[in-house]
This record gives sequence, structure tokens and C-alpha cells, in this order.
Amino acid sequence: MYRLILCTLVHFSSIMMLFADVKVEMQAPAGVSVFETAEFVFTVSGQSFENPFADVEIEGVFTRDDSSDRVSGFCDSDDGSVFRLRYSPGMEGAVYTYQITVKGDNLNRVFSGSLSCDPGEGKGPVITNPASPRHLVFKGTGEPFYHLGYTAYNLLDISNSDEQIEETINYCHQHGFNKIRFLLTGYPRDFDNRTSDDVDHGVPEDPWKSPNYGAFSGRVNPLPAWKGKAHDYDFERFNVSHWQRAERAVRLMREKGIIATCILIIEKQNLPRELGTLTRNEYRLYKYAVARLAAFDNVWWDLGNEHNEFRSEAWGNTMGDFVKEQDPYDRLASAHAYAEFFYNDSPWADFIITQQYGDMDSVHNWALSYRNVPKPYVNEEYGYEGRTDSPSGHGMNGEWVRRCHWAIAMAGGYATYGDWSNGVSYFYMGIPGPGSAATELKHLRNFFEILPFARLSPSDELTTNGYCLSLKPDIFIFYLPQGGTADIDLSSARGRLLGRWFNTASGEWGEKTKLKKGKNTITSTEGKDAVLLVTTNKVKLPGRQVF
Repeated sequence: MYRLILCTLVHFSSIMMLFADVKVEMQAPAGVSVFETAEFVFTVSGQSFENPFADVEIEGVFTRDDSSDRVSGFCDSDDGSVFRLRYSPGMEGAVYTYQITVKGDNLNRVFSGSLSCDPGEGKGPVITNPASPRHLVFKGTGEPFYHLGYTAYNLLDISNSDEQIEETINYCHQHGFNKIRFLLTGYPRDFDNRTSDDVDHGVPEDPWKSPNYGAFSGRVNPLPAWKGKAHDYDFERFNVSHWQRAERAVRLMREKGIIATCILIIEKQNLPRELGTLTRNEYRLYKYAVARLAAFDNVWWDLGNEHNEFRSEAWGNTMGDFVKEQDPYDRLASAHAYAEFFYNDSPWADFIITQQYGDMDSVHNWALSYRNVPKPYVNEEYGYEGRTDSPSGHGMNGEWVRRCHWAIAMAGGYATYGDWSNGVSYFYMGIPGPGSAATELKHLRNFFEILPFARLSPSDELTTNGYCLSLKPDIFIFYLPQGGTADIDLSSARGRLLGRWFNTASGEWGEKTKLKKGKNTITSTEGKDAVLLVTTNKVKLPGRQVF
């Protein structure tokens, strides 16, 4: 079982304030490393609450020089005896002064103090690249972040033990995935009428209400984020143990260098209808999520998965603005619909999410259609890996998954993998599957991490087969998704040309190829999809020696 990893605190001070028989005690850190999480713990005794999630407000203001951050706290116990407030300072060497107010029945306390921001070793949060807004960098170091996502919707499902959650996170780390997208509140399926272990049995008349998209029999899928049961949840009370479990997962992802994309809700079952649109309970959910998790610098927000089925574009803009208002760190946020992205011009939406699949040309050209939007492009669902004999689309075989992912990258975009091997929805259950592409996509990430990916431009006109990315006049990348022969144009190159093939399945470098300035004909040595990297002798690539 993975352990709760606590941020390093220099020391604690305790402050006791009394009012009648009500006691409020605060434990406060004196310092914390930059981008780490300082946690302020409030214990309350002598007071009972009808609903501590609604009856108490905690707000902190952290000030440095002439700037300040406003941070909300949250209830972390069913009975209201424990509250927490988390803050992540971002200016190394600074001393922040703070004032934290606790308000509620018989409560009106103000705690003051200071927090030092000490040197740290972390890279900081991933942000959009100020110099190249279609790409991503670490805020602390400025290093590029090459996005390689993994879908594990029901990672936090109660059918998954803590050991299973840890196994999934470790699997992603081992295979090079540096982002996991998962459902923060659950993926509801509230009945199961199957009578055998066959994953295809028991599909109801409406397949979208099936219990688990063909997952293993017997798995239960409630909404563990709240108290209650299916279609009778108390949306005013959160299930604290579930949220603590979510935090443990986010902390472990952070330790492994993985982004945690928290999807707030999903369209399945009747949750969006029951929660209501822009209701007090909906706002309460989003505020509570930000209060608990935003201080972890590996968190991103997805307002709602396939939200176009249950929410409007106006809702997305309203809730997106609300999340940004609540989040003092401006963590990256977006919202997942289908192929169309509604928020090209919305300031709150930091990156593009599309769900669009087909063959290689389809996903490549769709990514290109967003080239003029100054935001990173991510195809979160370009087709799950399915049966080995399926050629393309949703449920494609591993080779087509690999080719489609490369096709998106060759348009300057990023993508997210999901495993639906042999009709079993590993992507949905949050369990690693046997998909072959999952073991191969890390080679794509490794390839582009040695290159200035953010500076490369689509240049498909330079090849008669497949796609091209270039940084003229020094770098040219040619991807042949079906292998074969291509006529390529290196007329804009300068210096002595160096070419070498890269095997997309194994990650191995193949033979070197002689090239000349001008027109050349190249042939894939493998007879399958392959990449040819062409540089001039003026280019020095970091890391492994390529030429």
C-alpha cells in the first residue's frame, strides 16, 4: 500500500484560541520548499455542526511584497473536527505573511503568521510555454514537457485497492506516460444484470447504461465522492475517505513525475442532471476539489468529460472562470467534448482537448486544423487500442494506435493512450492492460525529447509520402506511417546532411542514410512505419549520440 507522502515542514507552531467551550487549534509550518505544499491543520472541539462542509468557511490570504494569494480551506472529517488549508509558494527565498480566518457557528477566529519559501529541487508545475504557447514547459526550470497521456477513468473506483492504484501509477511511470487522466468523483454504473463471467453478457437495452463497458464482472462503480448511494447522494456532504484516497494518488503521481488530470464529472448515469447546472451543489464540488488539490503542482483540471452531452458552452465558460477564480496557482484547465473544441478564445482554457479518431490522415489533419489556436493541442481519445485484427478507429490494433499517435505528433500535437484490448475496458477500470502500443509509445516521447519540438513546424509539402516536421534549415523529420518509398525535398537545408532511421516499435536507431541537398528518394528499411531524422552537421542533439 502506498504511503501518504507529507511535505517537509521546517517546524510546527501551535496556536490555541478559546471562545466559551469551543476550541480551535492550528498547526502551522514555518517554512516549505518552493512548489511544495504547506499544510495548515485546524482541530475543532466543543462544537457540533449540522453540516461542517457547509457551515464553516476557512480562507487564507498569503502576501509577499505587494502581491497576495487568496486560498480556501476545506473540511477533512465527517464530524467537523478537522479542517485543512494548503498553500504552495512559488517564489524561492521569499517570506510570506498570512492571515487565515475561520468562520462558522460560534466560530470567528483569525490566525496570523509567516511562511518562508525555501530552496527546492522540483521542476515546478507544467505551464504553457510563454515563448511558444502551443507547447509546455516546467515553470521552475523552463525545461520542455513532452506530453504522453494515459487514460485510467476509474482509477479511484472502490473495486481498486490501494495496491492496484499504485500498480497502475507505477506501470505508467515504467512505460513513459507522464500524465494520467482520471475521474475525481467516479464513473457511475449502478446496476449489473450479467449472469456469467463473459464480458459481453448482460448488456441492457441502452448500452450506455451498461455497468462497465465490458469490464470484468462484479466490479462496482458508485460515486464515492459523496455520501449516499446511486440516485440518492447527499451532494452537500463529501466522502472524506475517498478524497483522501485521491490525494494519495495525486501525491504518488507527483513523486513519479506524472501529471494528474482531474476530471470533475462525466456524462454517464444521471449525475449531471442530479447535481444540476450551476447550482450551489455544483459550485460546492468544484470549489472543494480546488481547495483540496490545487496546491499539488502536478494537478490539471478537466471540467467535464464529454461535457457537450450534458452542459453547454456557456456553462463551460462560467465554470472555467469559477475554477480559475478559486485556483490561486492557475493550474492548467480545459474541458473535454467531442471532436470540436469550444474554447479557442476563452482565457480560462489553457489547452485544447479533442476526441477525434479515424485513420492516420484523419487525426493528423484534425490536429493541423487547430494550428492557428495559440494553445497546446491534445487529442485525449484518438481511438483506444482494441482487438488485434481491427484496422482503425475506436478499438484499433496496436500498430494503428502507434501510427495514429505519431501522426498527431507530426502535426505538432500531443495525445493520450487508452487500452480496450479484446473488448475489456482497462481504460475505464484504471487497470493496466496487455496493449502492445502501451509499451512502444515511450519511444515517441524519447525521440521528440532530444529535439526542439516546440520549434518544429509541419512541412508535409516536403514529402510525397507521410508527414514532415522541420526546423529549416537544420532539422527535418519524415514519418512514413505505412512504410514504403517517399520523395523528399531538402532544398532548404544547409551544411552537410546527416540522416538516420528510427524504429517506432523498438525505439532503436537503424542505418544511416546518405542524403544530398535538394530532392532525395528514401525507402523505409523495415517495410513498416518508420521515421527518418535528417539534420545538418551544425546541429548538436542532447542525450544519446544519434550520428
